Amino acid sequence: MKILALDTSTKVSGYAVFNNKELIRYSYIDKSDKSDSYDRMSAMVYEITALIEREAPDVVVIEETVVTRNP
Repeated sequence: MKILALDTSTKVSGYAVFNNKELIRYSYIDKSDKSDSYDRMSAMVYEITALIEREAPDVVVIEETVVTRNP
């Protein structure tokens, strides 16, 4: 079973890919260079969507989102 684990944020989101409980790869998507929050979040959604399409996981696990302030 292929699992994609996401730790999402509006600026830098981390991810890890597992295959049968073995870590295959991990990295992050960095959009902190975009100052406009709409542009940053749109770019992050695009990159995460592309990651899901590229990896074709059986399961996607997303860490609970904590909102500490209004973006």
